[in-house]
Amino acid sequence: MSIYCDVRKRKKGTVYKYIVSVNRKHFKAKEQMTFSTKAAGKAWALHVEKEMLKQADAEEPKYESARSRTGDITLRTYLETYRAKMETLPERERISHRDMLAIKFWEGTWLAEKRSNEITEQHLIDLLDERLGKVTAATNHVYVSVLRKAIDWQKRVGLHFKRFITPEVMKELWRLKLVGKSKRDNFRPTETQIKELYTFLLDGYNKPTGSIPHHHLMLFSIYSTFREGEICSLKWTNLDAENGFIIIEDRKDPNDKYGNHQKVPIPPECLEIIAMQPRLDDEPRIFPYKAKSVASHFSEITKKLGVPELRFHSFRHEGISRLFEQKMQIPDVAARSGHQTWENLRRYTHLLHREPADLWAQCKEIEEDYWATHEVKNRLLKKINKQRSA
Repeated sequence: MSIYCDVRKRKKGTVYKYIVSVNRKHFKAKEQMTFSTKAAGKAWALHVEKEMLKQADAEEPKYESARSRTGDITLRTYLETYRAKMETLPERERISHRDMLAIKFWEGTWLAEKRSNEITEQHLIDLLDERLGKVTAATNHVYVSVLRKAIDWQKRVGLHFKRFITPEVMKELWRLKLVGKSKRDNFRPTETQIKELYTFLLDGYNKPTGSIPHHHLMLFSIYSTFREGEICSLKWTNLDAENGFIIIEDRKDPNDKYGNHQKVPIPPECLEIIAMQPRLDDEPRIFPYKAKSVASHFSEITKKLGVPELRFHSFRHEGISRLFEQKMQIPDVAARSGHQTWENLRRYTHLLHREPADLWAQCKEIEEDYWATHEVKNRLLKKINKQRSA
C-alpha cells in the first residue's frame, strides 16, 4: 500500500494530487484526487487508504470507489462503466441492441452530467417532459425501464449510484403521463394495398443495384407470421422442405431467448418463396439481410405511398389474423407465431374477415406478368439466370 503526493504548480496556485493504492494477491485498488491544500489531500488519502484496507480484509474482497461512495460520480461515468461491463459478458447475458442504444442515449443527455448525490426525480421529470415533443410516452417508458435496470446492476458494475427511479417515482411518471403503454398495432392492409405494394417493391428490386427482395419478404411475413428478425435469421440447414418444417433458432421468449430453438410448421406458400431465393456461397441464411434495414425500408416506402400506419410488422399481424379466419385453433396459431399466452393473441380475433384472399397466387401472377414485359436489370438476378441456363 502507498500514498503518493504529486505537487503541481499552476497559474492559480499550487495543487496537490494524491494517489492512494493497495496491491494484494486478490485485491487491487487505486484512487486519485486533486486538492488545493495539502492538509485536505492528506486527510482524504488516509481515509481512503483505511477504507481500502478494510475492504481488502473482507471475506469477499471487492473495492468500491471512494468517489462512488460519496456520490462523486456522474451518471455518465456509471453508464460508461456499465456498458464496459456488458461487453465483457457472454452474449446471452448482455442486454439487447435496442437497450444498448437507450443507454447511449442517456449518456448523451444533460442528465448524465448530474452526480449521484445531486440527481433527483425532478431532473428525470424535466427531461422526459422535453422528450415528449419528439417521442411517445411509450418510448419514454422503455428508456426509463432500461436506465432503472442499469442502476440496479451496481453491485456487478462495482460502483454505487443513487436509485432515484423508485416505484413511487414510476407511479408519478404514469400519473403525469410522461410514460405510457405502447399503442397496439391493429392496422391490417387491404388486398389492393398489398398488390400495389408488391408491384412497387418488385419494380424497386429490378434495379441494377437491387439487393433485397422486399416483395418476397412481405408475402413471406404474411404466410409465416414470423418476426422480421426471425425471417432474417432462418438457415438453409434448418429447413425441412419435404415435411414442411423449419427451425427458428433463439426464438424470442419473455424469459430467455438463447437456446430457445423451435421447430415450426411452414406453409407451402413460404416454401415456394424460399425456392425462389438464390443460395449464396458462404452464406448460411435464406434471407441474408439486416432485419432493422428491412423494417426501416418498408416504413420509408409506406410513408411515400401515403400509408404511414403500414409497417413491416403489420404483415405479421395480417398473417396471424388470417390464420384465425381459416378457423385454425389457438395452439396451432401460437406454434407458428411464437406467442406465449392467449392474452397476446386475443387482439387478433376481433378483426376477422370471412374469406382471406389468396394473396400469393395473385402476387405470383403479378410477378409473372412483370417479368414477361420487363427487362431484367438487377445484376444479381442476371448472374443467377446466367448460372441456371448454363
